[in-house]
Amino acid sequence: MDLIDFLRDRLLGPLPGLEAHRTFVPDIPDAITRLRPPPPNAKRSAVIVPIVFDENMEHRIVFTVRSENLRSHKGQISFPGGRLDEGEDETSAALRELHEEIGIDPSDVIILGGLSPLYIPPSNSAVTPLVGVLRNNGPWVMSEDEVSEVLDIPLSTFLHPNSIRYEQRMLQGKNVDVPQWHIHPTIPLWGATAMILNELLWLVNEYRAEKV
Repeated sequence: MDLIDFLRDRLLGPLPGLEAHRTFVPDIPDAITRLRPPPPNAKRSAVIVPIVFDENMEHRIVFTVRSENLRSHKGQISFPGGRLDEGEDETSAALRELHEEIGIDPSDVIILGGLSPLYIPPSNSAVTPLVGVLRNNGPWVMSEDEVSEVLDIPLSTFLHPNSIRYEQRMLQGKNVDVPQWHIHPTIPLWGATAMILNELLWLVNEYRAEKV
């Protein structure tokens, strides 16, 4: 069984959820709210974790850098996604946003399943992450209003020992060590995107352990 088949089956079962998310929650006053169910007034959102293959058939993960024009999480590394429109489900919203942000047609995406939902207090968003395989590795057609860069990073980058770094950042009036990955010259990968990715990595490591 290859990784993609493993993930398709594994995403149907119990997921690590909070156990995986906790690694990337900084020590800030509202940290505990990020590990609780969302409040009733939270806005439903969906993102897609896109997996592509390069010319050597190596798995890569696609990220966007959010435009500075956006109201929330501007300039941050994220996965394609956004709020659900009226009448949409999470899969439809994630595929629509993927197409709007980087030009990938929904017919070129194979949805493997969903990761654990996540609450993001700053934007009051209840996020459902989906994992999808893209049939094509670009070309990316970026929405200038939403995306400033597209990154596709080898999955192996995140599997190296000691790949997680810690950097001090002022959050909610407190200097804290923030866990992050460095995959961009100036922008760290941290926060909700890192929490979502880390859960996927837990599943990838399960697969690797089974292959030993």
